[in-house]
Amino acid sequence: MADPVFWHRLQFAFTIVYHYLFPQLTMGLALLIVVMKTLALRIGAGEWDDAARFWIRIFGINFAMGVVTGIPMEFQFGTNWARFSAFAGGIIGQTLAMEGIFAFFLGLLVFGERRLTRRSHYLTAVALFVGSWLSAYSLRPSWSPDTSRWRWPPWRDDSRVVQWLASY
Repeated sequence: MADPVFWHRLQFAFTIVYHYLFPQLTMGLALLIVVMKTLALRIGAGEWDDAARFWIRIFGINFAMGVVTGIPMEFQFGTNWARFSAFAGGIIGQTLAMEGIFAFFLGLLVFGERRLTRRSHYLTAVALFVGSWLSAYSLRPSWSPDTSRWRWPPWRDDSRVVQWLASY
């Protein structure tokens, strides 16, 4: 039990298991919010807007918890697996950049309901939905045998994305 590697691995396991809960919930809530905003826009009933407003707040809390658990996870990747981070940083960094961009849309969704038109607020919800699903899909090679959009050239020391849309 005095082995520090054991404790590092245990801490990373706790962080990644706890973090793993939030992306799935974010993806499901994003779809739910888009459905509710669609119904509110088409039917014009205020109940769907109220329900969407409630779930947008839950979505915001969930997104914040995902960030709070995701940032230490990225640091642990860098400190515990530095060679992996150097090799796959171009791929993992893409999802981090996407999450940063879509945090802007979350801000518009949470704080912009009174400042944006109903249609603009709906389009913001759609952008957040597409972004959350696209961010998860960007990590697809970790579970899919189709790696046609990734290349590890022998003359480079890192991986990079090529032909991103080739597998669609």
